[in-house]
Amino acid sequence: MFAVALAIFFAVFQVPETGTVLGLVKLPSGKPGQAARVVLLPPKYTEVWNRQVQQRLDNYWEVYKPELAVKKEHIADLYRLAHVESLRYVIATMRRELGDGASKYIKETPATGQFEFRGIPFGSYQLLVQATAEGEDITWSRIVDVGTTVPIFVDLGKPVS
Repeated sequence: MFAVALAIFFAVFQVPETGTVLGLVKLPSGKPGQAARVVLLPPKYTEVWNRQVQQRLDNYWEVYKPELAVKKEHIADLYRLAHVESLRYVIATMRRELGDGASKYIKETPATGQFEFRGIPFGSYQLLVQATAEGEDITWSRIVDVGTTVPIFVDLGKPVS
């Protein structure tokens, strides 16, 4: 009887398990850059992000196809533009839908490039980082699985655009 009561007590007052995600934004040159925007996307917003990037790439391709056939080096510029605009869209959507709760998932780094997300419910997230170096926007993307209370350090690796 005591075991049943104890189980009910823990079920009612169970604290959701959460984790911490942290990392450091370094420019491809190896130096810390200016402030960067770091966004940890829950699954719902990961889908929005992926859809937005693909839709923008498809639209840009149709509009700029003749130019891209001649100047293939501009393809990288369109990828960069699609990532930057998609991130703006997703951030605006998160802020509209989550209100003040969006600040839990959106951070601005100091000049040192360090970031930290605390109290993140267990699950799979997409980490997006956007920084500017020499007038060019740089975007990193990593999948982060939060499934432990031990802090997770994310190595950003190479940028996607």
